[in-house]
Amino acid sequence: MAVNLQWRSKSKKSIQNLPPGPWKLPIIGNMHNLVGSPPHQSLRNLAMKYGPWKLPIITNIIVSSPEMAKEVMKNHDAVFASRPFLLAAKIISYDSKGIAFSPYGSYWRQLRKICALELLSSKRVKSFRSIREEEVSNLVETIYHSSGRTAFGKKSREQEAYIEISKQISKLAGGFYVSDMYPSIKMLQWIGGLRHKLEKVHEEADRILSHILSYHKEKRIMKSEPYNHEEKADDHQEDFVDVLLKI
Repeated sequence: MAVNLQWRSKSKKSIQNLPPGPWKLPIIGNMHNLVGSPPHQSLRNLAMKYGPWKLPIITNIIVSSPEMAKEVMKNHDAVFASRPFLLAAKIISYDSKGIAFSPYGSYWRQLRKICALELLSSKRVKSFRSIREEEVSNLVETIYHSSGRTAFGKKSREQEAYIEISKQISKLAGGFYVSDMYPSIKMLQWIGGLRHKLEKVHEEADRILSHILSYHKEKRIMKSEPYNHEEKADDHQEDFVDVLLKI
């Protein structure tokens, strides 16, 4: 215990010189400052007086002015570019492998390069013109599905199912969870059934994506056959999955 206390004391001394923040309690940090009001209102009130604050063991700095936002987002963007630990991101995004949740580094930069050069280039966006024109004619019905069609190709039951599962993912991932504040205490991930819900949703999403991937692989094989003349017009249009399979 004495060694642990001494190590913690040295660690605190080695921490960067942060701007002044509200007084925090042991273990729970500044959780008590969020009681009684919605989190965004509590953050606003704290931002009017302080800089950093602490949610259990996670130190945060409130950026509430245009000048400081420029420092964080432009002048020192690489320093603040990484992502925090989120249980939902770890489970749903295949151990935080997606571009939205992957830690900043060479892997993330490679994902960004693929998106910029292969998926979101001017030429690639123009190639989806026929899809966009068709979707506009059915705006009321299909505006909800257009992004899914761009990613997966023609409409299908899998696309409809993935949209529904995406709603569940957004609801779970957008919550405020104690387990994200105490990432080292694994037991908290099971309290309330959060981890079980995330794993169940991830399993269903993975099943749907695997089916979509198999369909695109089969389509590529059929297109490579020299005597295949039964290809539908919709199969000529490449989507994001087709592009990624070619890389």
